[in-house]
Amino acid sequence: MTPFDDVTLSKILATQLGHSNGIRGFFAVYLTSPESLISEDVPPILAEAVRGADEEIFVPLACMNVIMPTAMTSIHQDPELRECASKTANNGKKILRLVRDSDLVKRNCVAIRKVCGGNAEDSGCRVDGKLTEYWEKFFINYKYEEKQKEDIADAIAEFC
Repeated sequence: MTPFDDVTLSKILATQLGHSNGIRGFFAVYLTSPESLISEDVPPILAEAVRGADEEIFVPLACMNVIMPTAMTSIHQDPELRECASKTANNGKKILRLVRDSDLVKRNCVAIRKVCGGNAEDSGCRVDGKLTEYWEKFFINYKYEEKQKEDIADAIAEFC
C-alpha cells in the first residue's frame, strides 16, 4: 500500500466524514481498532477532519457512539466483553471531546441527560424539546433500562 501525503489523506477523510454513512463507517473502524484503543491522542489530521465535519450529521452520531457502548458495559456479563465495551465508549468520548465546544454537542448531551432522568437544568443550557424527543425515541428503540441510563448520564456529563 502506498502511503498518502497529508493533503490527500485530509481530502479522503473530509469526503468520508461528509455524509452519514461515511461517518458511521469511520466510527465502526476507529472505535474498535487496536491502534486507537491504545492511544490517548487522536492523530492531528483526523482531529482536523472531525472538526471540519458537518456537525448536524456528525454530533448525533458521535453521541450515539458514546451511548451505545456505555450501555453495553452494564449489559455484558462477561468481564472481557464489558472491558471491550468500556474501551469503545472511551474512544467515542475521545472523538466527542474534539467537538465539545460546539453548542450542538452541549444541547444534545443536555437532552440525553434529561432522557436519562438527570437534572438537565443544572447545565445552564436550555433544554431543546426537539432533541429530547429524538433521544427519547432512540432510548425507547434500544430499550435502555435504568442502569444503562445512569451509566449513559455519567458518561456524557462532561459534555453538558
